[in-house]
Amino acid sequence: MYLSLRIKIMFLMFALISSLGIVFSESATRLIRQKTEETFQARVFQLTEGVKEAWNNERNSLLRNAALFAESDRLITYAVYGLYNLLGKEIRRLVSNAGRYEIQIHLKSGVIISGAEEMPKSGNSLDPGNSKLQLSKIDVKFDNKSIRMTAIVPIQKHGEFIGLLKLEKDLNDGVIRELSKLLQVNLAITGKGSLYSSSLPAALKKDFLINYYRSEGNSEKPFLMTMARQRYHAAGIDVGTTDNGDPIIIYFMLSKEKFLSLIESAKEQNLELTIFALTIAYIFAFLFSEKVLISRIRRIRDGSMIIAQENLEFRLPKIWKDELGDLAKSFNEMAEKLSENRKSLVHQNVELQTWVQRLEQMKSYIQDILGSLTTSVITWNQQLIIATVNPAAEKDLHDFFPKLEGLSLRKFVKALDKKNRAIFFSALRDLYEKKVQAMPFDLEFDLGEHRGFKVMQGILSSLRDKNGVENGFILTLEDITQRKIIEQQLYHADKLSSIGQLAASVAHEIKNPLASIKTLGQLLQEETDVNDSRREYIDVIVSEVNRLNGVVEQLLRYAKPEGSSFRKIKFSELIKPVQTLLHHELERNRIELKVEFEELLEVNVDVEKLKQVFLNLIFNAIHAMNAGGCVILRAFHDGATPWTIFQVEDNGTGMPEEIVSRAFDPFFTTKQRGTGLGLAIVKKIVDLHGGKIELKSRSGTGSLFTIYLPKERERGKTDA
Repeated sequence: MYLSLRIKIMFLMFALISSLGIVFSESATRLIRQKTEETFQARVFQLTEGVKEAWNNERNSLLRNAALFAESDRLITYAVYGLYNLLGKEIRRLVSNAGRYEIQIHLKSGVIISGAEEMPKSGNSLDPGNSKLQLSKIDVKFDNKSIRMTAIVPIQKHGEFIGLLKLEKDLNDGVIRELSKLLQVNLAITGKGSLYSSSLPAALKKDFLINYYRSEGNSEKPFLMTMARQRYHAAGIDVGTTDNGDPIIIYFMLSKEKFLSLIESAKEQNLELTIFALTIAYIFAFLFSEKVLISRIRRIRDGSMIIAQENLEFRLPKIWKDELGDLAKSFNEMAEKLSENRKSLVHQNVELQTWVQRLEQMKSYIQDILGSLTTSVITWNQQLIIATVNPAAEKDLHDFFPKLEGLSLRKFVKALDKKNRAIFFSALRDLYEKKVQAMPFDLEFDLGEHRGFKVMQGILSSLRDKNGVENGFILTLEDITQRKIIEQQLYHADKLSSIGQLAASVAHEIKNPLASIKTLGQLLQEETDVNDSRREYIDVIVSEVNRLNGVVEQLLRYAKPEGSSFRKIKFSELIKPVQTLLHHELERNRIELKVEFEELLEVNVDVEKLKQVFLNLIFNAIHAMNAGGCVILRAFHDGATPWTIFQVEDNGTGMPEEIVSRAFDPFFTTKQRGTGLGLAIVKKIVDLHGGKIELKSRSGTGSLFTIYLPKERERGKTDA
């Protein structure tokens, strides 16, 4: 009886998968029940901690906002000088911007200014000597079936007590709904036996109160309640008391029905088990085919090898009653025809060998020519697949393409960034559409982190046969990285030299008048009484003259830098003073500085100048982060290169591409009071060390400065 092997294997796989599917279905059903119960219990426990944390966050957020308002320069100035109308307007502006808050300022003189009232009113005067008034606190009150949270913080200027700022917020249904969305659970705040606010719809509040009174206000353990014909697990969390000693209890209600979605998870598990069953079935089928099918094919293969060894008299001895039997029969017929055609092929073989010999010689000659070229040569055929690659191309592009031959054009250009891809396609379009050889173009290849870029000049040309028919195109590449670096350094050095001479002449002209203005300003300070209203203007004049004098000093340092003194030093000794200088500024802006380096790392640098580099870069990072963040400073030796690498990375606002390209230009700045010399001085110091600096940044993702300095100074090279 003739029975196809395909049918045998498929029947066996079907029987095995069916039996395994039944077993896995039962296992998945049990898993559904177990996972649903475990997940629900874990969710109840997590919500208990989550509600407490959300309450504490709400308190801390209100206290932080009150502290920020109390530090407002406008509020303090208006309060000190008694400008109550302006103070009231500023309070109302802050209230309109902040939303949901009420602000009240109680000055030590007894004057009370509120955002809810147009005119100030009188109250009790405050004693600055009372130490309790110097402390910030949070009060919570139940008032007319609502709950209100109040933050009270002192207002001070230069350590002098001015008054108290109260920031109040109603914990109404809207606020509780936001917390409910965050925790993904229904919430309700109770106290004094009443419901004050909740995220429940109006139709469910009555059901909640009925269940609440039935539970007798028990908040120690979870209990079941029914609302709108749905069963909920509820639990009360005691989050503290009001300033009157009344307990504040937040209840959360969790429906077990929502956790039925875990069935989908179990179904996915069932799918995975089914795939596993399929895998087992295929393995079994493979073993079956190996013993039954492959053994027969192996006999046919062995016969083919015998035929390949020119023994055309060999025949397969056994014919099987299936597809392989048909194949064996065809094999024997093929051997008969080969034997008959052998004689006619002998003559043709001699001529063929002659042509092969010539082709091999030509191929060897072409390979010798391409192998002798130092320029990279790559050819693509009509299917846009790389046909040939010379050794220079394999060497230059090995870091990006481990194997070039056989690579498609799509995969080749995928390794290029968007800009270089556009350049390459533009040249290719000129070649095919305009039928002219494309002009030379530059391609940048990223060597990876800490290694920079390789710049190669490319030329595209058509690949034609002896009849002029196009069979593809040729790309030649020449490494011009060093030439580009030298051109850029010469351009930058020439630009900096011109700007430096101009800056030096301008700075010298400004310095003498500044000295006169500063001297006269200081005389006016000494002759003007501290309480005189004009004294503040004089102080501003002297302060601004000092700032302008600092800018002039910076210009002079940029134009004519001090001599350098290079020496070996442990990096830990170099960076410690920098951390000390930045400590106060980092704390004030709520920014964390992480320094990562090996304990024994040594660097050969001008210590003071490199300190200035780190200070400038980290100050720039601080100014780029408005609401706190993190700055990371890394230092390490790159074993594959002669560089010591320093990185300063922040998660601030970042910079767009047009600003990144000009970041190191002198006098270019985006800051309102900046000089535009900070990064220019950093670039000049790095150049003085014989190194280079790179900047990577994108808007909204932060910036990364990478500095490459030589590990060792060249022998015989003197310091400036």
